[in-house]
Amino acid sequence: MSVQSCSTCLREEPSRQLMRCSRCKTSVYCSNVCQSTDWPTHKSRCSPTAQPTTSLSNMSRPPLRRTPPSHAVIGVTIACNIERTQGASALQKTVVQRSHPIYVCGIPSPISRAFGFPLLIYRHITDDPTNMIRNPDLDNQMAMHLLTQPSTGSPDAKWRRAGCIGTVTVIRQDGQPLTCEALETVLVYVDHVLDLFLDGESPWHQLNPASFQSFCQRYKDERIKSGYDHFGMMRVPL
Repeated sequence: MSVQSCSTCLREEPSRQLMRCSRCKTSVYCSNVCQSTDWPTHKSRCSPTAQPTTSLSNMSRPPLRRTPPSHAVIGVTIACNIERTQGASALQKTVVQRSHPIYVCGIPSPISRAFGFPLLIYRHITDDPTNMIRNPDLDNQMAMHLLTQPSTGSPDAKWRRAGCIGTVTVIRQDGQPLTCEALETVLVYVDHVLDLFLDGESPWHQLNPASFQSFCQRYKDERIKSGYDHFGMMRVPL
């Protein structure tokens, strides 16, 4: 059975269950919501021939990367509960080599992809989350938020089980360095989007690169004013 990923949320579904763009016949979607969310970006490259272009609008969503770049990249480790209680920082810079298994079994972040900042997540534990014995020490709320589906406001069922994610490593899918400051900004933005879901408001006006990058500048300015001078090194747009 052929399987494809939704062009917006990256949820994998049998090809016959996905909707295909009626114009270019290339992009596929799992729902009308995902198709509407992707349209502001997709329309600039949507044509009957679907020829790729190099326009700035097409560059707003970097290409997915599942093959290693030609060099090691900077990523961030998000510690689980037990490691944090033992003194580990919640976010810690790490170097990800070309041989890292993240390029083989990393999990794309659906919600960060939706606002134009694709991330790849690697669980340090390899147990199947649907079958493993849950352990509160392995809770990782920040990582779980990155696995949120933008169409529902929650992760897939297997990730909602407490105590199954553990510590993770996160990298940018475009191969650019990911700093702790940038990932903190992403996590705060995701929390903002999730608050909209909880309040019964539509978050779709926030799920685009322009809204995200505008938030990044505001958050950077706020952190610097609060005395976190190292945020001055964070480049915006991310």
